[in-house]
Amino acid sequence: MAYPNDLLEQARHLANREPKRPKQASLRRAVSTAYYALFHLLGVELAKNWKRAAERSTLARILDHGPMAKVCKAKRDELDKYFATRPAASRQVTVLKHIHAIANTFEQLHQQREIADYDNSSNWGRTDVLEKIESVQAAFDSWREIHDEPEAQRFIVTLLLKPRR
Repeated sequence: MAYPNDLLEQARHLANREPKRPKQASLRRAVSTAYYALFHLLGVELAKNWKRAAERSTLARILDHGPMAKVCKAKRDELDKYFATRPAASRQVTVLKHIHAIANTFEQLHQQREIADYDNSSNWGRTDVLEKIESVQAAFDSWREIHDEPEAQRFIVTLLLKPRR
């Protein structure tokens, strides 16, 4: 099974690898690795719900990057509308804010990973890359805060959905 925390640590290492003049390759790989850390965190957490431990890694492999990003964008947009109604503070609203942060981070980092991996016309700076890595750390922290909540579990299952035409 994947090692999300190790991937996040590796992203930090790559971003800080060259102390004075970071190489674009290091910064690009750091962004990509941070994205994969979040991707694998969600995959591992989804698979934990599968009764048979021996098949969990196979279940996690069902996840597909593009559809997951679309599901996350839709969830973020749905929650933006909900938060615009100014709901009263509650545990449920707190959970939804964490889900929003996770979904938003995933969708944003998916886009950034595509740029880092495939768009050689852009240059990356260490500060920007470290901010992206910290956003993934915040998503990890959010998940740890809510992972047992029913709404969080409903959200993670939706990551298996494929958009219908």
